[in-house]
Amino acid sequence: MERISLLIVDDNPVVRKGLRSILEGEKDILVQGEAGSGKEALQQLRGSPVDVVLLDIRMPEQDGIETAAAILAVRPECKILMLTVVEDPLALLQSVLAGAKGYLVYGHFAPEELAPAIRTVYSGGAIITPVLATALLRLVAEALGGTVQLRADIGDVLTPREQEILKLIARGKTNAQIAKLLQIKEKTVKNCINSIYSKLHLKGRKQAAAFALASRIWDLPSREG
Repeated sequence: MERISLLIVDDNPVVRKGLRSILEGEKDILVQGEAGSGKEALQQLRGSPVDVVLLDIRMPEQDGIETAAAILAVRPECKILMLTVVEDPLALLQSVLAGAKGYLVYGHFAPEELAPAIRTVYSGGAIITPVLATALLRLVAEALGGTVQLRADIGDVLTPREQEILKLIARGKTNAQIAKLLQIKEKTVKNCINSIYSKLHLKGRKQAAAFALASRIWDLPSREG
């Protein structure tokens, strides 16, 4: 029998123990390891790759969204399933951008649904807590409904700098983080964001992130300007 190797990543040892307990009766799923932080998870994956990573969002030092992107940079074949208390469509959107294939919110799925979810993402499918999927669709619809611009002509509407900033907004970066990454002043970031909102007729960061997801702006080549 083919077994799915699994890494559980959560800063709460009680949660890790509970997840392991739920899965220990599944003959096709092997909990290969546990990690209490994103950095610990990366260290384990460098030495012993796994098929699926169960990943919390709220963790100290490096959150789950950043960890997901870092894991896939090292092990692109891994499948990421977010398990979190964060019931926010923007967090879901940012997780998708980071490469997650599933997003389940505690309290919205039964213990017996966890193993099937793992099998789904392992086999190439995707799974999202239904209540959050509805909110995400609404968010994307609002973003697209507020603009007539499509991905094909974003390059003609936004400057290269604005495109870079929109990508970083979609990845959950704050103005201060964007300024540091692009080595520009925070005031310049703020001015660019206001310009993005105006050009694309968006009303805030959530709509901007949703627009970036729907238009796949992160696929555009990175350029300075």
